[in-house]
Amino acid sequence: MGGDAEGNGAGDERIARELAGAIAEQRLNLYFQPIVSLQDRSATMLEALPRWPHPELGILAPADFIGVAVESDLLEELERWAIGAAFVQLASWRRGVASELTISLNLSEEHVYETDLADAVRASAAASGASTHRIGFEITERALLEAGGRSLSKLRALSDLGVSLTIDDCSGADSADLVGELPTTALKISRWVVEGIPDDERRVGLATATIELGRELGLATIASGVESPGQLASLRDLGCRYAQGFLLSVPMPAEVLEDRMVGR
Repeated sequence: MGGDAEGNGAGDERIARELAGAIAEQRLNLYFQPIVSLQDRSATMLEALPRWPHPELGILAPADFIGVAVESDLLEELERWAIGAAFVQLASWRRGVASELTISLNLSEEHVYETDLADAVRASAAASGASTHRIGFEITERALLEAGGRSLSKLRALSDLGVSLTIDDCSGADSADLVGELPTTALKISRWVVEGIPDDERRVGLATATIELGRELGLATIASGVESPGQLASLRDLGCRYAQGFLLSVPMPAEVLEDRMVGR
């Protein structure tokens, strides 16, 4: 969106109003990107990513509107919508090829410690009839470190509901103590680290540290943003168990995912 500063400001205000309306009127969609096993390429989990079918701008990805959501205090509303939409989708997948898969959602730091997230999850599960054991959240290592102990009790409350927790953008070093305190189920190697594999020794070292930390704590490790066969082979050799990225699958609507999983 071009223009001068005043024009950009007016444009952002307009986008914020439209986004608020789209959330309130349930006009957003969830796309799903499979997280697959590096042993047999089977899907084990789906990361849910919001898409906004804008009437003029086309289908917008999170990078196109998350900044506006943050600046306009719409991020919590967006995440609450995503939680509800994920449970609705899970309820529709009670049978069939996707009936055993878990949906994972990205979670902001603010939503963890400023709201009663467990209540929102419980309410969405009750409304849909889907199990809380089939939902998971991803929160970045940086957000957890900045939040400190403020988020621990609320994340434990989620774990008590059977919700899984993945630490995203994990370095394998800075957060070792914190990860040990949390009801964590997986560690995700950041896209930035994966981009440098296998040629950048420092990033290979960071990936190795995360994989070793996961092994020590009994946690799964997931590589994010895998885009080349070389990356995939190196991560498998390092002992990474799961991966996602354009090499394996692009994010897609639920109906497309269903068709691909049944091999149509």
